[in-house]
Amino acid sequence: MFEHGVSQLIAVCPDPIIGVERNGVISLFNSASEMLLGYPEQEVLNCLHITRLYPSVAEAQQVKRLLYASHGQRLQGYETRLLSRGGRVIDIRLSAALLMQNGVEIGSVGFFQDLTEQKRLEARLKQLANTDDLTGLYNRRHFHAVLNIEVDRAHRYRRPLSLICADIDGFKRINDHFGHLRGDEALRFASRTVQAAIRKTDAAFRYGGDEFMVLLPETTEVETCVIAERIRGAFADGWTDRGDERGDSDEPAPVVSMSLGVVELQPGLTMEQLVGRADASMYQAKRGGGNRIERG
Repeated sequence: MFEHGVSQLIAVCPDPIIGVERNGVISLFNSASEMLLGYPEQEVLNCLHITRLYPSVAEAQQVKRLLYASHGQRLQGYETRLLSRGGRVIDIRLSAALLMQNGVEIGSVGFFQDLTEQKRLEARLKQLANTDDLTGLYNRRHFHAVLNIEVDRAHRYRRPLSLICADIDGFKRINDHFGHLRGDEALRFASRTVQAAIRKTDAAFRYGGDEFMVLLPETTEVETCVIAERIRGAFADGWTDRGDERGDSDEPAPVVSMSLGVVELQPGLTMEQLVGRADASMYQAKRGGGNRIERG
């Protein structure tokens, strides 16, 4: 009677439960496990080895090692991953225990929770914390975190690292002439232009206002100038506010372009000094009339 009641409880339990014989063959696989992993019970019971449910044999072996090493041979809240029948990797939180008889292991049983939604939410929250809402680029806080890592790496391994500081020429006039919605459009267009011009190994950031930073690992100043010119030219050619529109003002619509400063990290240069030089070079480009590139 008691064993029958336990079997019914396991069957209706909303959390997946898997029981494993000492030889690793699965001997318990409830309906919640079927739903999550996509295996019908008849394909699993007494024929499927537990290692088949993990992305690698090493991950399955790690769980077993932790069970033997833990107090009371129990594992509580361990995060790992399983593979569905279709090959989808599923993040889970596992609680498991060894089953012993006369001091000898006869198997183990594990209860686990699907962490897919939790991991998706965590990733989204991390993205929101590191991303600028308006442009979709990384934000200033993330820029400093990444820059610190890249500068340290470049110094340690003596590898090239370059930085572009870009600013929209005439941005205030866009807001004054057309309003802030048009200004927001200019910022989004600038971000798309930058993203389209850089490589997968580079990273673009909205530094603040209408100022952008592009970090280019393994890239010399000469190589960076080529990318900076690509950004400058694409923005100048793509933006349409060149006197053919009129806003609320009687003044001609402002010509909009980008000024860019390019600098390569030198031995002994700090993160702050690198940013300062890129920023100073960008302002030198503005003083030179804008729509140009200056090296730091």
